[in-house]
Amino acid sequence: MPDISADVDFAERGQGPTILFVPGSFGTGAGWRAVMDNLGGGYRFVTTSLLGYGATAERRPPGNVTMQQQTDALDYVLERIGEPAHVVAHSFGALAALAHAIHGEIKPASLFLIEANPLGILRTAGETSLYAMFDAMTQVYFDEFEAGKPDSARRVIDFYEGPGAFDSFPQKVRDYIIATTPTNIRDWSSGTPFEPSLSDFAGIEADTVVVRGGNGHPAMMRIAEILAMAIKKARLETIHGARHFLPSTHPSTIARLVRAHVNPPPS
Repeated sequence: MPDISADVDFAERGQGPTILFVPGSFGTGAGWRAVMDNLGGGYRFVTTSLLGYGATAERRPPGNVTMQQQTDALDYVLERIGEPAHVVAHSFGALAALAHAIHGEIKPASLFLIEANPLGILRTAGETSLYAMFDAMTQVYFDEFEAGKPDSARRVIDFYEGPGAFDSFPQKVRDYIIATTPTNIRDWSSGTPFEPSLSDFAGIEADTVVVRGGNGHPAMMRIAEILAMAIKKARLETIHGARHFLPSTHPSTIARLVRAHVNPPPS
């Protein structure tokens, strides 16, 4: 594993079972604050940020086509934690957690995946029309970015959350999305080629919860179903009335599900 200790976001607080929170694109560890507040005490919370966000340095070249650098960063965080950790991850962070669970060195104690977006699993499972929805959006997004359109990332936000979602965000949030759009372009170029076989997903040993929004994009809803079927120890949870940004919109529900997952009732 390369030495990346100087530039990976890492913050912790509390004592108890360790939960590592991995945000998605355009996010940092601070985005989990409401979920952690709803969980309360009795846990060791660790937060990080993906490559190019927060205090985590970008180390992927433009056009990067592998998740290896992100897998290395998660291995570093888990090594620094020093004990088995339950990984709670959202969106592209959940894709990164899946890539790490398959290829990483330090395996998670469990996985809690919120709106995971390994879009290649649609093509692997023969869902070509749903995959084409991602492909069409991505092409327009990349074209607008190359043309210099500052708010090209609205294509991504509105795809996941619905038309007008980007414009509904506070100005501070929209400014951060615009500022980190080049990083998100690397997320897409890194994550799109991630197409492990269904047997690779079946090789994940961790107990897994796959969470989706009940009002989410149909392609995302189907990804969740396929993941829950492919991973041996996985179950699917649907949060009705929700869309993509569940850690922000439904933190108490996420906290309740995480608590039940980390501290299951006796059989």
